[in-house]
Amino acid sequence: MTTEFAGKKVADLQGIRNELRGMKAGYHVAKNTLLEIAYVGNRGLKLPAFRNLNQLPVVFNAAGVPGAGSRPLAAFGLNADIQLLENLGISNYHSLQARLEKRFSSGISGLISYTWGKALTDAVDHLSTAAAGNGVDVGVFKEAQDGNNRRAEYGLAEFDVQHRLVGSAVWQLPFRKDRPFGVLLSGWEFSPIVTVQGGLGLTIVQSNLLSLGGERQSRPNRLANGDLPSGQRTVDRWFDTSAFRTLQTSAAADGFIPFQAFGNSGVGVLRGPGLFNIDCNLSKSFAVTEKHMLQFRAEFFNALNHANFGVPGVNISSGGFGQIIQTSAEARIIQLALKYKF
Repeated sequence: MTTEFAGKKVADLQGIRNELRGMKAGYHVAKNTLLEIAYVGNRGLKLPAFRNLNQLPVVFNAAGVPGAGSRPLAAFGLNADIQLLENLGISNYHSLQARLEKRFSSGISGLISYTWGKALTDAVDHLSTAAAGNGVDVGVFKEAQDGNNRRAEYGLAEFDVQHRLVGSAVWQLPFRKDRPFGVLLSGWEFSPIVTVQGGLGLTIVQSNLLSLGGERQSRPNRLANGDLPSGQRTVDRWFDTSAFRTLQTSAAADGFIPFQAFGNSGVGVLRGPGLFNIDCNLSKSFAVTEKHMLQFRAEFFNALNHANFGVPGVNISSGGFGQIIQTSAEARIIQLALKYKF
């Protein structure tokens, strides 16, 4: 049995502070088989985040209807956004990681890795995130809905996956050449990769209640949890859409709440669909001469042709709110190849 302790490691790059913490223990559970369990943590400070220095303030009339006031720097002739990239973001990551490895023996090797973790931040990836999100629309935007209240932006990182399990193996099929059909059946190698993971965090948004400048996105009010039991989730209703209510700017509108301009729904309050995928490879090498070899490979991607759903609509103001209209992975792909080595 082996145990490793990693104290605090600090990386400081142009004001960004990154603190790493970890501990790992390993145990030989059987011959050629090692089990490792580790805690891995990370805290980020002074992460880059945008702040609009000239965001229009919110003003209310006597009835509590919100509106946009004059820009703070309008007196100086500055009537446009002033975006400042500052080191004011934070992040936290904690995870339990397990790894079971069987070293190659008796014609087989394998590796199973599992991570249970959670990543929280109030600073999204500003260089790659746009209005459509980082690759998929999970409702996270470059700027806070209220630049004067960054605390409300603290939630799941847009890349956070709570559970992830990956298993892989290499198996040399146990057929001997001296058996019937041995020439054809021997020498084959089978290599599967299985991936199972949870869904991405979802941030519910609405059409901007007020035009305050910048690349901000309004969020609605959250009236209930919004999560549905797994047996009730469908592509037409992935979460409880009635748990969210759009903010209004008209006192006569249904659901109007006076003196409220920003919704109370947070960042990453729900989860999208998970992922299940199996890729595998079947190969065999044929000796042509002493220095020449022919290899055949059959590769299967998403071998079971399993449908992995994309994220549901997260904009309460759109017709597809809560609905899934696309998949997140390709259908089954089969690829055959011949390789000649010399």
